Amino acid sequence: MPAGERRSSRRAVSRRHRNPLWVPVTAATGAILIVIGLVLYFGGGDGGTATRVEQSVGAGAPDSAASAPPGPASASGTPSASASASPAAVSGCVSGKSIPAGSSQQSVRVGTDTRVYQLAVPAADARTRSLPLVFVFHAFGENAAAVEGYAHLAEFGAKAGYAVVRPDGVGGRWNFVRRAAVGPDDVAFVAAIVNDLTARMCLDARRVFATGLGDGADMAVTAACALPGVFAAVVPVASAVMPDSCSGPPPSLLAVNGTSDPVTPLEGGGVDRPAPFDGTQAQRLQARLDRYAGFVGCGPPGPWVRDTSSIQRLVYTACPGGRDVGLLAVQGGGHVWPDPDATPPKGAARAQFSATQVVLAYFRGHPLPASVTGAPNPTG
Repeated sequence: MPAGERRSSRRAVSRRHRNPLWVPVTAATGAILIVIGLVLYFGGGDGGTATRVEQSVGAGAPDSAASAPPGPASASGTPSASASASPAAVSGCVSGKSIPAGSSQQSVRVGTDTRVYQLAVPAADARTRSLPLVFVFHAFGENAAAVEGYAHLAEFGAKAGYAVVRPDGVGGRWNFVRRAAVGPDDVAFVAAIVNDLTARMCLDARRVFATGLGDGADMAVTAACALPGVFAAVVPVASAVMPDSCSGPPPSLLAVNGTSDPVTPLEGGGVDRPAPFDGTQAQRLQARLDRYAGFVGCGPPGPWVRDTSSIQRLVYTACPGGRDVGLLAVQGGGHVWPDPDATPPKGAARAQFSATQVVLAYFRGHPLPASVTGAPNPTG
């Protein structure tokens, strides 16, 4: 959905935290900032690893037999992608290849199509040996430039040492429902980008993340569920639906949603969308998270906690393997990327925190365990 009217936010992103936890909202430089994490930082150091995704793609519709990725069908009968480990013999971690710092437009072949994405690579002084990677999916009717205009993740993410990918959906939309009528298979597009960048630079397979707004949030979750072992964490902002199934191991997930969002209300509903997105009326958010927590293997949620007058959170208990599932409910928030400098939609309250800061803080604390990656360590 269109993100609405916003002003650019130019706030500095907080520096790296080794052990981010859920903590109360903290006042800093006149703005309310949230330092988020659900579990202690786990795992080893930043050793060079690379992700290689095997994805069967072909021409035609994503739900055709020719282009459907291998893997079991979901409960609704639509195909679900499968990513498997593959030796990353041509990984940039091994070959020494790298992409120059800065922003650039890149293209990749997906079947018979050429798809475009925007890439931001951090400067040398912000890099580690192997770079973490963040996917940022724009909302319905937007493009890669639009999402940067309000999220600024290419700017702030690159400063924090992340490579940031902003893919462009065909016709300004994402095929998170994986129907031929919507367009090409965007899960295959995501897999192709991971493979493309794995071969051309040194990526850290334990730190591949995804976020997005509206339909972009739904695309982030769809890709994370369809490509097991690739994504470490996902932060959907104002999402509407959850896949019927999620290939294991599902990544950690932190949902962000406004309590006054008319498009994706917490209790579900809203206006059902026309074809080809018919049937994608917003599902009740806690029911979706209950289902996702079940995919992960978590226990029931704890009680709601109010950190401030504008923020409530819900955290699921006893999640295995260092993963976690949670929700930030923005009191009075609308269908927008939370930002204290943004003009809120009509009838919604101004956000008191930056979703960009939350996203980067959450990602810092949620790498994959060393034993769960889409490919073996190419450096041995």
